[in-house]
Amino acid sequence: MLGFATPEEAIAASPPPRGQRVAIAIPDGTRPVDVPAALAALRPWVGEATAHVGLGLHRPMSPAEQPASPFPVVQHDPDDVVLTAVVDGVPGGISRALAAADVILGVGIVELHQYAGFSGGHKAVSVGLGARATIDALHHRDRVTAPGVGLGNLDGNPFREVVDALGAAAGCVWALNTAGGRWFAGEPRRVVREAASSLSCWVDVDEPVDAVILKVPVQKAVNFYQASRAATYVGLSARPPLRPGATLYVEAACPEGMGEGSGERAFAALAERLPYPWAGVLAGPPPEGGGTQRLVVLALLLARYRLVVTGCTNPAPLRRCGVDARVESAAMVAPRDALVVDDPFGKVPRLVVVASLAPGFPRGQR
Repeated sequence: MLGFATPEEAIAASPPPRGQRVAIAIPDGTRPVDVPAALAALRPWVGEATAHVGLGLHRPMSPAEQPASPFPVVQHDPDDVVLTAVVDGVPGGISRALAAADVILGVGIVELHQYAGFSGGHKAVSVGLGARATIDALHHRDRVTAPGVGLGNLDGNPFREVVDALGAAAGCVWALNTAGGRWFAGEPRRVVREAASSLSCWVDVDEPVDAVILKVPVQKAVNFYQASRAATYVGLSARPPLRPGATLYVEAACPEGMGEGSGERAFAALAERLPYPWAGVLAGPPPEGGGTQRLVVLALLLARYRLVVTGCTNPAPLRRCGVDARVESAAMVAPRDALVVDDPFGKVPRLVVVASLAPGFPRGQR
């Protein structure tokens, strides 16, 4: 299925279950979802409901940032939770504000994700509205680097399996997701697979390059924690189109520096404490706390490549952590022949595998 042009059409094709007390998980501003359109489309089907902003460990949204909604909007507190179930050693917990709901729905986006393969589906509840202990355990170093965990991979991905099981245990029964400008609705696991199969996420590159410019969209450019995902998506994919020692220029303003949420602050504190390029997180005791996993994947990236943040309006916090952050744009500092990627979260470049070389082709770090 290629999805539907509007959320109304998707909902009509697969309506949500009815309930007396409906809770709708919605994403925060770091995800490019037309939340007002989704909620307006749901209004005739669910009656009275409450919309819950899935912050995870991100900072709360300001009043000006909150979406227009026909329902009351509640922001998530990862420390005010109720327990659900333990899944593969991960203690499940969700926002206490959901405890009274008899129907839980998820709204979100299906796009490439470093660990879950693709975002969307149950992730709106199990992570977006998850307990701090859930998010911390789920993002343990051993889990985000486990075999099968990787960008664009849904099959045999243990991270995705735990996310889905936690969402089901929390009571999420239906999802409305957007992907590639289309809308999908129904059972969360099915929605993710259908939406992911509709996407064309890879751009083939014939030869490896020495430099790549990654133009980060505004939703992800708010801080380094989010923006750096553009670099790890490319550099830690299965077939990165990069020569050893290549430079990734991440074009992102990062007005919030390293990030202002509790997970982002944990990431920044560890990044400032350890010497750049943070190789210390790859051995010995694993770092603790949700958010620090971003430093693990960045350390994997920096073991092979260089990273420069360009067009940065607030470089000082990044520089304190050792990051080469520059006010100048990538066009001013990158080589003229650099590969330019306009949509690093939706169209990721990958190296073409020549048939005669395929058996011995080295795979990238996950």
